[in-house]
Amino acid sequence: MLNLLIFFPFFAALAALFLKKEEGKFFAVLVSFCILALNVFLLYKYQEGIAYEFEFSFLMASYHIGVDAIALYLMLLCSLMIFLSFVCLDIPDKSVVVSIFLLEFCMMGLFASLDAILFYIFWEFSLIPLIYLIGRYSNNYKAGIKFFVYAFCGSMLMLLAIIYTGYLYFKSFGYWSFDLLQWYKSDFFIPENAQNLIFIGFFIAFAIKSPLFPFHTWAPSVYAKSPTLVSVMLVSFKMAPFGMIQFILPLTVDALNHYYSILAILCIVSILYAGFIAFKSKDLKELIAYSSISHLGVVMLGIVSITNDGLSGSVFYMFAHGIVTGGLFLLAYMLYQRYNTYEISFYKNLAKKAPLYSVFFGILMFSSISLPLTISFVGEFLILQGIASVNLWYALLAGIVIILGAIYMLNLYRDMFFVPSTQEDKIEFKLKSGEIFVLSILSALVIYFGIAPSYILDQISTSANAILEVIQIKNVVLENQKIIDSIRGL
Repeated sequence: MLNLLIFFPFFAALAALFLKKEEGKFFAVLVSFCILALNVFLLYKYQEGIAYEFEFSFLMASYHIGVDAIALYLMLLCSLMIFLSFVCLDIPDKSVVVSIFLLEFCMMGLFASLDAILFYIFWEFSLIPLIYLIGRYSNNYKAGIKFFVYAFCGSMLMLLAIIYTGYLYFKSFGYWSFDLLQWYKSDFFIPENAQNLIFIGFFIAFAIKSPLFPFHTWAPSVYAKSPTLVSVMLVSFKMAPFGMIQFILPLTVDALNHYYSILAILCIVSILYAGFIAFKSKDLKELIAYSSISHLGVVMLGIVSITNDGLSGSVFYMFAHGIVTGGLFLLAYMLYQRYNTYEISFYKNLAKKAPLYSVFFGILMFSSISLPLTISFVGEFLILQGIASVNLWYALLAGIVIILGAIYMLNLYRDMFFVPSTQEDKIEFKLKSGEIFVLSILSALVIYFGIAPSYILDQISTSANAILEVIQIKNVVLENQKIIDSIRGL
């Protein structure tokens, strides 16, 4: 079943090549709904641990897949936002359908990968459809080139880290292996110096894709200048935080502990820096982009806390962030479609002109600032609680994101929806049926999982505990090795 979920989008992309232009949207909506339904079915049948495992080895490589709750929920986020985007957005050409399904294929494969080389292949291949969409449909192709350069350089560092880890495994056991479950075992010992090199390679790659300060400079222009479909995909695909959980936490925990203060400060700077720029932004899409970067700093901070609350909260917040920020990008697109501008100062008195739109915008906006009883509050609260258990000052500084977010988002809502227009404009705009459907689902998810998050959290927490157990065992092995080395005088 997991293989079907991975390859369904790939074969859909091939089939989309033979579509006529007018058939693209119907095909995209139908197939993406089937993929979403299959994803929900796998999640419904999921129990615990690594499920739906499948392995096929050839030469030195291995096609090894399997998922835990963390991977399944991130896959669900991808399939959900792709389906809703196809329902809501215009499809200019069948090439868009092909590219998005290829992206979905890469994401499903990446989240299911239990082999490091397989993970890298899906990671790298995802660049091709993304660059095509940005280059073909963006009004700023230079942003796409900048994104490619950043992402490719990070990918090369990650590949070196993967090969080096495989080499260390070869030195320990006499044969090469890139199997993550083998790497997680306690008998695979990575020396402290080697951990530092592996950590740097992985971290830079994931920090670029996150994006995390100071590797974030590609993101605002790509988010703001790319087609809305690309913006929604970028905030929905949580590749980098997932990579942190899969590679950095279990494999380089000693290096992570050593650099923890630096990482925490980078996350906090990213949170505050992006938040202040969002506050000064005059462009709606740019404001949402910087807000997204600020929130992702919170996600990364929760991951590096190495606590159950921090890790569980980060995964939950990833899911919430994709829904809320993706929804805000769709709302911005709906305005642009009608008025052809993202300039915030252009919009006045929208609460009177578009009351239903105002309600949906308000729900997603309040969730973005983590109002209690909304989906974002749950994840952010757990992250801050996890950080506070490690360092209270870091938690207090990171908590400023709530205040900053409330300031710029409430100002935005007031200026766009309640400030009277100086010009006589009584034209109302009504949402289309597809737009109402999409916004209703997003709003329902925001409210329901804000009130009752336990179903998701219980499963995520179990998977987070499994990762923390690997870390604990690795720590014990590392400490024992240090004692042995000190006795030997090494």
